[in-house]
Amino acid sequence: MIIMDTVPNKMSITEPVHGPSRRAESSLRSLAERLKRARKRRGWSQIEMARLLQVSIVTYRKMEKADPGTAIGTWVAVLSLLGMLGDLDNLLLYDRDYQGAALEQSLRNRRRSRGASPSDLADRL
Repeated sequence: MIIMDTVPNKMSITEPVHGPSRRAESSLRSLAERLKRARKRRGWSQIEMARLLQVSIVTYRKMEKADPGTAIGTWVAVLSLLGMLGDLDNLLLYDRDYQGAALEQSLRNRRRSRGASPSDLADRL
């Protein structure tokens, strides 16, 4: 698996890493902090939040501590509970996948330089 990280106007490919990158860890910590603030804003305890989400208190506390092992379904349940499920619709938007678009273009250019069209490649399969 190739891990990619982008910097504005620059793309780099690095070797696979075990566990989240520092940037991913930072984003997860920010998400966990926003979760904690949202819970407190509603006046809910961690125990109440866990009960509402139908998860154990241990699982919920791990979420607020930015544990990367929390199931994505639990985070989706949080968004739903907080009335923010629509925010999920802004993730992985095709027209904002700049890395994917760049890689797709690179593959097209390589195929052209080899003289093979996409249909030629499909015929080989």
